Amino acid sequence: ALQRALVISGGVIFNLILAWAAIFGTVTTSGVSNVSLNPGVLVPAIADPSGAGAKYGLRGGDIIVKIDGVELAAKELATADVSAAIKESKGKPVHLEIEREKQRLALDVVPNVDRRGDGVIGVRLAPNVASVSLVKPASLPEAIGQANKQFGNLVGQTAGGFGQLLSNFGHTAGNLAGPVGVMQMGAEAGRQGALLTFTALISLNLGLMNALPLPALDGGQLVLVLVEAARGKPLNQEVTRAVNGAFLTLLLGVSLTLLLGDIERLIPASFK
Repeated sequence: ALQRALVISGGVIFNLILAWAAIFGTVTTSGVSNVSLNPGVLVPAIADPSGAGAKYGLRGGDIIVKIDGVELAAKELATADVSAAIKESKGKPVHLEIEREKQRLALDVVPNVDRRGDGVIGVRLAPNVASVSLVKPASLPEAIGQANKQFGNLVGQTAGGFGQLLSNFGHTAGNLAGPVGVMQMGAEAGRQGALLTFTALISLNLGLMNALPLPALDGGQLVLVLVEAARGKPLNQEVTRAVNGAFLTLLLGVSLTLLLGDIERLIPASFK
């Protein structure tokens, strides 16, 4: 059972090793981004023109410097603080102080309420970045440490992305890309000199997705091995093959749907 489990886990382990190696290559060749932040949270764009943010006067390029009288410090969590305050408002007015073209303005925004009862204002939020520099590690141990840190961050972000996808599939499914979309993103990453980072992201996504405990995936096969080990006898092979075959057919159907969606996005609007 242990040997079978190791063989089944080989694909996932290889994807994780490849992702770490790509990140290590990025760290040693390009360096690690060192981001310097200004106080406040940037509103880079209005996501919903009919949402509360646009309705009450927020614009793309505004910087939120205070929310409900609380100054927003120069830190990465400032964006999460604003998101949490808006979410927890549950439709009650939120008092914002913004900076627009070097002038301070006060806005009272009444968030809309989504179906879960959370406040939303329909704007994108981002850290208020002052500058970004690349710093290369001075030694091999430092490079390994930086690669481990970046790898851990990427694993957390990827797992969080899977969680959001599964919990809100109806809204996020439209953002999924098929093989053509992935090739386009890879080509763009190559033009921007970020091919190793893109390789790490794709490899990590494949590894984590394959580790899910679902039939036809390595994670599902590993669960079957563990169940057989616990029972002390093999499962019914006909039933196992039928379940794996059905789920594999479903995965192929999803892949075909994503491919058709990629092709549709390539067709100019004038031809639709």
